[in-house]
Formats: sequence, C-alpha cells, structure tokens
Amino acid sequence: MGLVYFSVWTREDPNPLLLWFGLHLEDWNPEIIWRSVTYAFVHGNAMHLAFNLAGLLIIGPKVERIGGFETLLKVFFAGAVIGGAAHLVLAPPEQRGIPLVGASGGITALLLWLTTTSPDGRTWPVKVSGRSLGLGVILAEACLLAGAWFLREINFGPVAHACHLGGAIIGWGMARRLLRSSPKLEDLRKERARRESADGPSNLL
Repeated sequence: MGLVYFSVWTREDPNPLLLWFGLHLEDWNPEIIWRSVTYAFVHGNAMHLAFNLAGLLIIGPKVERIGGFETLLKVFFAGAVIGGAAHLVLAPPEQRGIPLVGASGGITALLLWLTTTSPDGRTWPVKVSGRSLGLGVILAEACLLAGAWFLREINFGPVAHACHLGGAIIGWGMARRLLRSSPKLEDLRKERARRESADGPSNLL
C-alpha cells in the first residue's frame, strides 16, 4: 500500500506519551498545534491499535488503487486534522480534557471517500452498497455524538464520535469535490476497472 504507519501504546495510566502526543484542550496553545497530527499515530492500547490497523489495511489499498498514493495521504491527514478539530469543538466538555489518540478520524475519512467514489460498490461480507454504508456511518456517528451530549447518564464508552463524524464529513466532501470537478472522472473509472480486471473479481471492502 505504501503508507508507513507507526503507533505506540503503553498500559500505564496516565500515560506521558498520550499526554504529550495526544490532542486535548488542557494547556492548548498555537505552539503545540502539531498534536493535531501526532495524536493519530498514538494509541491507547493494543486492541485500539489492532482495530485501526485492520481498518487501514482493508480500506487504504482500495483508496490508493482508485485515487493513487497522493490521494490516500491527503484524505487520511485531512480526516485526522478535521476529526481532531471536530472533537475539540463538538465533543462533550468532559471528553475534551482527555487526550484524543488514534487514527480513526483519518480512517473514517478514507472510508467515506471510498464509499462516495464507489456508491454502487458492495461491502464484504454484508452486501451493502457503498452509498448506504457511507450514509449509515455518518448518521450513526451523529446519533452517538448527540447521545453523548443529551444522555450523559449513559456511558457511551471512550469513543470519539465527534472525531469520527468530522473525518467522515471531510472524506465525503473531498470525494464529492472530485466527482464534481474532475474532467477525467471517466478515465479514472476506466483505469479502476482495468486494474480490478487485472486483479480479478473483488468486493468494495
């Protein structure tokens, strides 16, 4: 796939690595804006890392096959930055002081870019169209974020739904921009069909 992906974690809590590289509002200032990128390469534990690596390895190669490595990087980092910003602005106050870590904002952006550029593609193993999957992800994250705000007596777990939602929206927007503005979209589709025919039959995910 070409994307070198590095992550670290430790079982200690609080973890100085998470505090240093994670994204949070405590002591926030313009001098540490680099945390809006570094947080995506740090994970809270092995399970967190494993889930995000699995998502990246499933979705990333398909995005690269369609749009190229440059597109993969642009969408991933845009999703990470916008997802982090969405978390700082939209997450409930009690979550903003906890360091945000993980690549899920970038991965969600890649997923929505993929489902938007391939709306009729089918997922694996459930036969759901890309259009339905993308819409479902956005609606689910929006509802879970609303629940975290208005149903605070319910524990929604340490999941950054605002980050996921921000990443999903930017991924969708970047794909829509491509679909609207690219005069060579038909060539892109033909090239994708050529690559897929060379690789053999495959599903969207």
